[in-house]
Amino acid sequence: MKIKLNQLDILMEIAAQGSIGKAARALNLTQPGLSKTIQELEAEIGMPILQRSSRGVTLNEYGQVLLRHARDIDRSLLQARDEIDHLLGKAMRQLRVGFTSAASYGPFTSTLIQFQARFPGVKLVAMEGRPQQIHNALLNQRLDIAAITAAGGALHAGMYYETLYALSNTIIAGEQHPITHTTSLKNLLHYPWLDWDEPGEHSILAQVFRRYNLPLPENIVHCSSPRIMASMMEQTDRVSMWTSVRLRFPEYSVNLRPLALREVLPATSIGLLCPDMGRLSSAGRTFMEMLRVNARDWLQETDAQEMIVQG
Repeated sequence: MKIKLNQLDILMEIAAQGSIGKAARALNLTQPGLSKTIQELEAEIGMPILQRSSRGVTLNEYGQVLLRHARDIDRSLLQARDEIDHLLGKAMRQLRVGFTSAASYGPFTSTLIQFQARFPGVKLVAMEGRPQQIHNALLNQRLDIAAITAAGGALHAGMYYETLYALSNTIIAGEQHPITHTTSLKNLLHYPWLDWDEPGEHSILAQVFRRYNLPLPENIVHCSSPRIMASMMEQTDRVSMWTSVRLRFPEYSVNLRPLALREVLPATSIGLLCPDMGRLSSAGRTFMEMLRVNARDWLQETDAQEMIVQG
């Protein structure tokens, strides 16, 4: 069989996303082009590898065998590149990685641990911030790469960006909040709110209210600390919009709860952002590839399936 590496990359992305359309967007490919690649791969092995249903696509038993070996090849190539870089003396001694709070859950933390274990000689610097702060740090060369929360494409202009997965959003309130039934954004307008970002194109809360032709709530406190936000919601009637991962943390899940909402909230994408892939060091490329692999594996777990939005 003459199987190409890009065919295996596409196979792994489809398995991770559960959707041809979403895999195409993550790889910056057209859906017809991606489908053609899968058809060529199926013709090469002489068997179909996908099962299609109303819920998306999954790999059949032939596809699962191919996926298992594709992951082994992917990891072997990554290790080979690391060894070659060390032989050539190109391994960087420092890697500065930015991340947003929501992006830190799941595969990101495990990638930090895995990277440091494999490359103990590389000084690893991790900086948390809001998307605009991380973006500015990348522009100013204070960071090399970032795992970032993205609600729109404004921050990506002129940079390399790829989506890893998308998280659902929910409206959060304290356990003692008076609303206990299904409600709407309009009914929540008169409550005080908490928002992560100041009003503008980067505020996902502002995007949501514009989407439903509603004005922003008059009373909004802008805060970038989830701990302070949680404490304020516990003690007041304030509400906020959080990604689905945040209630996975015990310090938040005990005293906070989601509110049932009639409207559908847009998803928040988690992706990799880099100013210039051509100038990225071998350490940066290695970290990105490790995060891709770990994200694909994490997306198969039940924990992830309960939080991600399928394309």
